[in-house]
Amino acid sequence: MFGIFKESEKIIDTYEHVSFILKSLLTYELKDLPIRYEFWYRIAIRQEELRTLNTEHRAKITMTTAVGRFHQAQYEATKQKLAKLERLADMYKSFCIEDEREALNHRLLFHKEAISELYEHVQNKELYTYCDAVQQQFWDAVGEDVLNAVAHLD
Repeated sequence: MFGIFKESEKIIDTYEHVSFILKSLLTYELKDLPIRYEFWYRIAIRQEELRTLNTEHRAKITMTTAVGRFHQAQYEATKQKLAKLERLADMYKSFCIEDEREALNHRLLFHKEAISELYEHVQNKELYTYCDAVQQQFWDAVGEDVLNAVAHLD
């Protein structure tokens, strides 16, 4: 008699896999910012921090000194990190629009297996992240894979 009221098992589609991966990745990127702030506000704070760092490093670049070359390298690294964060945030925004679910699922069909595998890795991340350096490498790899999987959506 009570079997009638059992909830049907929810099917997790590719859209939800990518959304979960992006949210987890962005949450990791924002781990040192206070959780009391709203998610999108923390993203804006991190982007502004990276822009400020970028401006400071760029102003101090000089190729005649080792410190000037250090600033050049940091400027390039910060510029790439900012671009990656902006790209991830933009992608996550598109995955927050429920009306786009069917279209995005259809367009992600070619990458379904890769996304499912990546989702499993993120679900079991504790197995792969036993120290901070390895955790950073893991999330960098996840970011690269998710960017490659959904690059064709634009």
